[in-house]
Amino acid sequence: MSKRKILILKNDRGGDLFVSLKAINKILNKHRNDKIAIILSKLNYKFNFIFDKITYSVFNFNLSLVEKVKILFYFIKNDIDTAYILTPKNFYYFLPLLFRKTKFYAIVIKAKRNRPSNFLKKFLHKYVIIDRIDIKKRNSTLNIQEKLIDFDNNKNYLNSNSKKKFNFNLPNNYIFFHYKQKLFKKLLNWDLNNIDLFLKFLKKKYKNILFTSEIKNESISNYFIKKYDTYDFVTNKSKISDNNGIIFLNELDGEGLFHVIKNSEKAICPEGVMPQIAYFCKVKTLALLHFDLKNNDDFRSQIISCKEWFPPDNFEYCVLKKNFNHSLKKLEKRI
Repeated sequence: MSKRKILILKNDRGGDLFVSLKAINKILNKHRNDKIAIILSKLNYKFNFIFDKITYSVFNFNLSLVEKVKILFYFIKNDIDTAYILTPKNFYYFLPLLFRKTKFYAIVIKAKRNRPSNFLKKFLHKYVIIDRIDIKKRNSTLNIQEKLIDFDNNKNYLNSNSKKKFNFNLPNNYIFFHYKQKLFKKLLNWDLNNIDLFLKFLKKKYKNILFTSEIKNESISNYFIKKYDTYDFVTNKSKISDNNGIIFLNELDGEGLFHVIKNSEKAICPEGVMPQIAYFCKVKTLALLHFDLKNNDDFRSQIISCKEWFPPDNFEYCVLKKNFNHSLKKLEKRI
């Protein structure tokens, strides 16, 4: 008997991928004897090591015309039994209309402008709704996506046991911190001197701190390299001078990042992919946020966003203030 062909559509951001991992694992359970492929994006494929049992393709986050044609031809050339739309892109919702023999499972968006339209929704085999209108308490996106897959057995088919080998010896106990310029510089107006003080603040409680910054930002990276002990994953060289327990990890790749966060005792970092990795790895997490609210619509939008993307339990967060000292006082009780 030939194996059925299953396709998972998941070309979005890294954090979104981790939000969907429990649902994807249920798909792998349900179709464990089938041939499964997944479409990732250039933003999340660095975590492809998680899918060591299935094939993957890499497309843009925003599909180009050529990529849309490639996907259409993929459906035409392959007899796809079941497809899972876990990325709510408008183009994907036209596929059930064109390929009626394929069973399409999908997450759909209820908003001022629904995705898909009520007409296209009729061609879905099954769907679950992510409500971006109702501000009331509701399930997180993580839980909603799990309900899409009607299968109970939940054996782990994901490669979550990363055994990344480094040329550097990591401390036995450490916390993980990530510098994100959009939060600290653009929203909070904290300069790099504030970040130095913030690291010293964390050092009062934790013996070892490993931290990263955004990749491909040379000016920021060079500042941290000059200031702190460094493990450089570009040159595979280390710079250990004062051994004060604060180590900058320069240009850490996806699997390396996963490994470092998984083996940390706590992750303290801006909301995004890092806290989602930590939650998936069952690491204590403190997500850092700041809301630039101009009106009631901004407030409503942020509340809905938090309820949608925050994990359902055991997830801490702290809303930072532009006043640096006031933020440290808030954090004293959280770290």
